[in-house]
Amino acid sequence: MTGPETGLREIIGRSRHLLLDFDGPVCSIFAGTPAPVIAGVLRQRLRAAGITLPPEATTEGDPLEVFRIAANLGDDVAELANRELTRLETLAVTTAQPTLGAADLITAAWQTGRTVSIVSNNSGHAITQYLTVHHVLAHITAIVGRDDADPALMKPSPYRVRIAVGSLRAEPEDCVFIGDTLTDVLAGLLGGVTVIGYANKPGKAEALIHAGAQVVTTDLAEITTALRATPSAALPN
Repeated sequence: MTGPETGLREIIGRSRHLLLDFDGPVCSIFAGTPAPVIAGVLRQRLRAAGITLPPEATTEGDPLEVFRIAANLGDDVAELANRELTRLETLAVTTAQPTLGAADLITAAWQTGRTVSIVSNNSGHAITQYLTVHHVLAHITAIVGRDDADPALMKPSPYRVRIAVGSLRAEPEDCVFIGDTLTDVLAGLLGGVTVIGYANKPGKAEALIHAGAQVVTTDLAEITTALRATPSAALPN
């Protein structure tokens, strides 16, 4: 963990609502079907529909970025790209790799009186499928995913963070967002919530701290421990 342990416990202790990014903190969605493969299939399907993609999409290995580029070509293309990517993501979650400690974290949050919401650029349908198969959907209060075709609403936009906070009828200061990318950090900060960075790869911790995460951990079990150590702060008065 980067940052003092007391900092993590203080953040968790005052948090009633956990917001989790999906790809990273919950699972590796493209573990079984690599992201560049998904990106390539998405390009093929769009081209088969008669769409000419800009050069920057040709070698892009992130399917979300291929979607973002395509969606900027117009509303009809955006709707098609969103539908196709949703299909591909829903297939990908069947071979997704659960993140070590994610299920325990979600269970601990629920057991200590917190809510858990998923806030993601991945499609809500794919997220729901994954959570159902892995038997944690019952502990999830809300799923705020990419259920529209507007690329401007994707993180780093705070739009979905704010939607999640609003759906909980919560104050931003009662929420903490756990994410593993710079866009997660920025979306959380712009949404007014505290951000815990999850550094799941070497070199990420410094980048997440530099981006503004209040604390960074390399192990979700540290968050779970903090949750179990501070249950009363999250329970209603």
